[in-house]
Amino acid sequence: MTATKDHTTAPIPMTDEQKFFFDLHGWIMLPSVLSADEIEPLKKEVYDGAKQAYQSELQTLLDHPAVSGILSEILAEEPYLGEDYYSYRCEGSFITVRPPGWEKPQGTSTPHVVRPPQQANAMRYQVAGNKIFSGLTRVVWELEEVKAGLGGTTFLSGSHKAHFNYGGPDPYRPNISESAWEDSLHKAMAEYSCPAGSVIIFTESLLHAANDWTNPDNARCAVFNCYNSLWAQWHRVNLSHEAIEAMPPKRRTLFRGVWELGGNKEYSEDNRAL
Repeated sequence: MTATKDHTTAPIPMTDEQKFFFDLHGWIMLPSVLSADEIEPLKKEVYDGAKQAYQSELQTLLDHPAVSGILSEILAEEPYLGEDYYSYRCEGSFITVRPPGWEKPQGTSTPHVVRPPQQANAMRYQVAGNKIFSGLTRVVWELEEVKAGLGGTTFLSGSHKAHFNYGGPDPYRPNISESAWEDSLHKAMAEYSCPAGSVIIFTESLLHAANDWTNPDNARCAVFNCYNSLWAQWHRVNLSHEAIEAMPPKRRTLFRGVWELGGNKEYSEDNRAL
């Protein structure tokens, strides 16, 4: 398979407005990033059965200029930025197609996080020295229209900075199950509407949930890519060296090993995240 070329457009920097609302809510939306002509081949790959966004045209979303500048801002810092490599890593991707009538699975339907944000851990959201460190971060590419209340991902805005338990019996539980406030928490979840080709970026320290897809007009067709800092890893990447080698050189650096002492800038078979 021929490798898709590296992006030639420079990454778009995160604006001060985006930083404010990302820090306030734990998520932001970028509407209509992709044109209709850009969306169609991506949708075709998904509807033809693609399961991960690591091959063909879908891989161009991994480091799209609309998100790569934001990811550098919230997952990296000045000494580790460079022109020829990414200052953060990709550690997971999945694709979902949810037709009208799709019912949410057990588990992800309960608002959940990577770890309770009131607990100290490497994945949690932090701000220090006027700098965001988002921890485990998710980028969702919506390839079909999403209408609020009809099945998109929902968020408990601001919960990424919570310092108190969700009201459940277990302070280490990364979801709200058995909370005495569960109904109130569900009612407080934020929804969004967006046209096809939009992007949602959120920290996984934010309570979020899957929902029944009840939009009768179209399926949900979305690509979920996950990113982390150079020094932390949550998922096993489970991506072969051959698949990474088929990518353009700069994109390969998204999958290099999890270390930084002495400068970790290049991908190789001996330096890949497992």
